[in-house]
Amino acid sequence: MAGRISVDPAWLEQYADRIDGTTDDLRRVRDAMKGSPLRPESFGEIGRTLGSAQGYARAAELLNSQLARACDTLDAAAKGLHAVAKQHGHHEDEALQAIKKVERR
Repeated sequence: MAGRISVDPAWLEQYADRIDGTTDDLRRVRDAMKGSPLRPESFGEIGRTLGSAQGYARAAELLNSQLARACDTLDAAAKGLHAVAKQHGHHEDEALQAIKKVERR
């Protein structure tokens, strides 16, 4: 059938679940990184003189905010896929009920 799109709700649901799992993993990594930041002492005397700790802190903050946005984006994508899978699964259920109704006649 030209111009038609076939949707497999079960596959979409599985893929959305994988995205949910990946997002959870990324959030755990982000939280672990926040929980144990490098301290100024980690860079030694030269690092203190050069301001390495402050530079690292700025870079870590930027990366953390990018990771947070990535998690939010993945979360939105997973929710969208769950919704599409549910909608298409609902249509399949309706079609199945209509076929069963016709068969009973």
